[in-house]
Amino acid sequence: MKNSTSEKSMLYLMYMNKEVIYLEPEDDITDILTKLQQAEQKLVALVPPKKATMLRSAVNMKLVARVAKECEKVAVIVTADPAIIKMAMAAKIPVAKTLQSRPVVPTPESVKASEIDAEVIDENGDFLDEKDSDSKKLKNPSKNASKGANIDSEAASAKNTNTLDLTEESLENDSEGSKNGKKTSEKNKKDNNKKSPKVPSLDKYRKWIVIGVVTAVAAIVVLVWAFVFAPAVTITVAISSTASNFSESIKFTTDPAAENLEEGILFAEKQSLEEHYTTDFTATGEEDHGNKASGTLAVSLSFSVSNATYADGFEIDMPVGTIFQTANGARYRSTNAAKMSWNGELPVSCTNGLINKVNGFCNMAATIQIEAVESGEEYNITGTTTWVPFETATVTNSTDITGGTTDMVKVVSQDDVDKVKAEQLEKNREEGRKSLLEDLKNNLIPIKDSFEAEAGDVTATPAIGDEVGENTTPNLKMTAIYSVYTIDRSKIEEYIKLKTNLANDQKIYSFGDPYFERFTSIEDAARLKTTIETGPTVTEESIRERVQGRKTGEVRSLLQSINGVSSVEVRTSYFWVWSVPTDPNKVTIDLKVEDR
Repeated sequence: MKNSTSEKSMLYLMYMNKEVIYLEPEDDITDILTKLQQAEQKLVALVPPKKATMLRSAVNMKLVARVAKECEKVAVIVTADPAIIKMAMAAKIPVAKTLQSRPVVPTPESVKASEIDAEVIDENGDFLDEKDSDSKKLKNPSKNASKGANIDSEAASAKNTNTLDLTEESLENDSEGSKNGKKTSEKNKKDNNKKSPKVPSLDKYRKWIVIGVVTAVAAIVVLVWAFVFAPAVTITVAISSTASNFSESIKFTTDPAAENLEEGILFAEKQSLEEHYTTDFTATGEEDHGNKASGTLAVSLSFSVSNATYADGFEIDMPVGTIFQTANGARYRSTNAAKMSWNGELPVSCTNGLINKVNGFCNMAATIQIEAVESGEEYNITGTTTWVPFETATVTNSTDITGGTTDMVKVVSQDDVDKVKAEQLEKNREEGRKSLLEDLKNNLIPIKDSFEAEAGDVTATPAIGDEVGENTTPNLKMTAIYSVYTIDRSKIEEYIKLKTNLANDQKIYSFGDPYFERFTSIEDAARLKTTIETGPTVTEESIRERVQGRKTGEVRSLLQSINGVSSVEVRTSYFWVWSVPTDPNKVTIDLKVEDR
């Protein structure tokens, strides 16, 4: 007895673990048989839609029975449709009214009962459809009570059955046993009619009703979250690729409008970075800060109007700052301006104090105030000093040039500033280069050999030429400008696509890290090099369309059948998620490229 009860309990658990297949109105018999064959459980419940026609055919129903037997499965039709129940009886397929009710092989009596349930006859003998049956039941309480008692007795009989045996043989035996159960139900109906029903009070159950409603609502919310919002799938697809080297000669242009990818001309844009540095240094310059010697010079020119040299006239211009030099190399500059000229016209007018006519010759003269270019006693000279002629004019000084003194002091020289500037650029060059390249946007590829470091504004304190006191440390502030030319990565990739011949079913998955060789200047050509990986044309969109709504196990086999796909991994958000959501936002596609 214990063994029998245990076996029946196992069968009951088997029924509770049945696989339910909801049939669609557009499904034909081929679709139904395919779904039955692909079912994973031994017991399969087929739920046809209302007014379905695909199972009202005796041939189709026999096909279902035969396929179920060949697959070693038990097929149960869940329906209350008399026509389908009648076909199931002919094919000896068990039928259940609901997914929770007990399945049995239909008998003529059960088919007749289902027809009565579908069409209710009123007192006048009119047939009612299912929509009107409830209202008619109110008009015939005695009939409905009798019929309800009969249904209740049948349900009670089903409940009193402790076990479920789901073999075809036992299901047929159950249908025969239902005949005997009908007699018992009729007896129970008579006993129930004798008892007067009691209407229970709902007040004592109000608390439990509220708890039940809240629990049901919470369960619905959890189920909606679990099966609508929570499901998400991540699909990782590994694709085999082939690596190859790319190398092409290109040219550059700094004009965006002149870019031409087909001819290999790429637009290069200069990127710059400014850094500011401050440093102390030691002044090494010396200057004589003594007084400068000064005096007066006489510049004169004597000429004959018949002299061909001066026939067309002449002009000697001596602006402020004109340099005059002695025969010994001492240099002086003028502090006032003067000019001597003749336009070549006759008669010559030797007047105005500048031109004196003597014995047919004209003598021009100008007085110039001068000072030594530098301080120093060596610029003090006598009135008999010989001077280098200025153009064609004679230079003399009739008086001594005096006042020059010597006072040597330490000053900031131009050489000092140039030296410190060069040292700062060299010292910070690599750091500036690194900072510049790190600050570049990800879409820019640098031409590294075009990197330059230049000095911008430079300020020395004390300034160049100023005296440096004993307690003073000179200071230099400078701006370093680092620059490099860059190419837009998208333009490089577009150029590589133009130069790479691929089959229609192939694509480039990666372009490596492009770089440039043999760069000398932006006006000259260079060579673009990189490594590209090519493989089959597989996109995230195409994969998402293929797997939408499919089971996870089916997704693996489907995607691995694509040429070039080496492996597929499907990860679900929760353990109860067995299929890919139809919402594309809940499906993540991760393409990974693997080298062969």
